[in-house]
Amino acid sequence: MIIIPGKKKNLSARYYSNILDYLIVLIVSAIYIFLAGDADEFGTYHVKGFKALVLPLIWFVYFPVCEASWGQTIGKKAFHLHVVDVRGNVPTIVQTFLRRLLDSFEMMFLGIPALLVINQSDKNQRIGDMMAGTTVVRVDAICRLCGSELELSPKEVIKDVFVCPICEELN
Repeated sequence: MIIIPGKKKNLSARYYSNILDYLIVLIVSAIYIFLAGDADEFGTYHVKGFKALVLPLIWFVYFPVCEASWGQTIGKKAFHLHVVDVRGNVPTIVQTFLRRLLDSFEMMFLGIPALLVINQSDKNQRIGDMMAGTTVVRVDAICRLCGSELELSPKEVIKDVFVCPICEELN
């Protein structure tokens, strides 16, 4: 048996990586609102007009741009996860934008719709992933022969086959 965690559902890793990612977006957004916003009589900061357009730009740069450029966000990197197309390649910016379109719907229900769909999907996909032709894989693995801990490429995870660089055996 090949021990490749990337082929498992990775529900908890995906859930926690998204919590970390949205926490980062929230903190960056709050700092921006504090620095660029205007305080009202209660000391609450607000951004209006053109300044408010930066907030969706923060989300866009963090999620679609990072996932299209590196295949991961900070949260995904922390949990050894990569966003890939169904062939194991880094997704395009259009694919990463499409996969994120339903984020607000999923967050309204604490991610439960995403977890349910991923759990039932053969390719570990959320609805956004299905629309975009993407999936999320875990790239850390253990060689079944020598027990070495490895980091695979997303393509190796998708293909379900790798050669261990330590024992040089096919897994």
